[in-house]
Amino acid sequence: MPRYIVSRVLTSLFVLLVLSVLVFSMVRIIPGDPLAAFADPANPDPVALEKLRHELGLDQPWITQYFVWLGGVLHGDFGRALTVPSSVSSLIAARLPVSLGLATLATVFGILMGVPAGILAATRHRGAADGVVRGTSFVLMAAPPFVLGTVLILVNSLTLRLPIIGYAGAAGDPLRALGMLVLPAFLIGLVMAAVLARYTRGSLLDTLGQDFVRTARAKGASPGRLVGRHALRNALIPVTTVVGIELAALVGGTVVIEAVFALPGMGSLLLTGIRASDYPIIQATVLLIGAIYVLINFVVDLVYPLIDPRVRVHTR
Repeated sequence: MPRYIVSRVLTSLFVLLVLSVLVFSMVRIIPGDPLAAFADPANPDPVALEKLRHELGLDQPWITQYFVWLGGVLHGDFGRALTVPSSVSSLIAARLPVSLGLATLATVFGILMGVPAGILAATRHRGAADGVVRGTSFVLMAAPPFVLGTVLILVNSLTLRLPIIGYAGAAGDPLRALGMLVLPAFLIGLVMAAVLARYTRGSLLDTLGQDFVRTARAKGASPGRLVGRHALRNALIPVTTVVGIELAALVGGTVVIEAVFALPGMGSLLLTGIRASDYPIIQATVLLIGAIYVLINFVVDLVYPLIDPRVRVHTR
């Protein structure tokens, strides 16, 4: 197991290094000049722009700019934003907790709703409960969270008028800040629950048809023990993978839901950087989101042997 962990750590570091090269290169291929916001269209001053470009190091060769940026990243310094009077690190520090909180809450809601629904559908295969779960999951997967959020905001504005839009800093009022994330997280969690329900149902049905389950049933194991002790644990491997992927995707993939509920998260920060061609913001957010992907996948790989002992054998 230690050898397996060291191997996964080295692989993760290599993936992050490759990702940093790709992000740095692709950002500079994007059309647009990061200094366009500093130019006066009525009276452009090329000399002043060149001086600013030199001060920011944008006139250096790409390889030089990359190693300067990478050295700062290794020290926790992502540089200064070009279009915002602030450091990129401070922007991330203010927005990352929002995205992490939203993604974590949505994942919790998705697991609590999706996994039990999948178990119910698998144990009631071809029954009424199975049909309800499958039909509901189809509807939820076809209805994006931002559509449900927009409808909910419209209904709320005409009826209860609760404060469900915006975000209060966690430092000032943590409970209110958490409360503002519950509704958008629940809407995202509904879609995740639909996905998890289908994966849980399919994986559990496949496990229930295997030989060791039939043997346990022949020995007189009760239905609850058969599912809870024998089948479910073996069926959770693909479900765990989906949970990890969905959680990582939510950290930077909730741009629309953040816009609907006016949440200052990583997705909106990335969109702001792309619109303004702000290299440091784009590089930092994409690299950080990629690092979260790698970290979550690393944790999921470590969880596999704990769920299924058969995986532990292959890691030796």
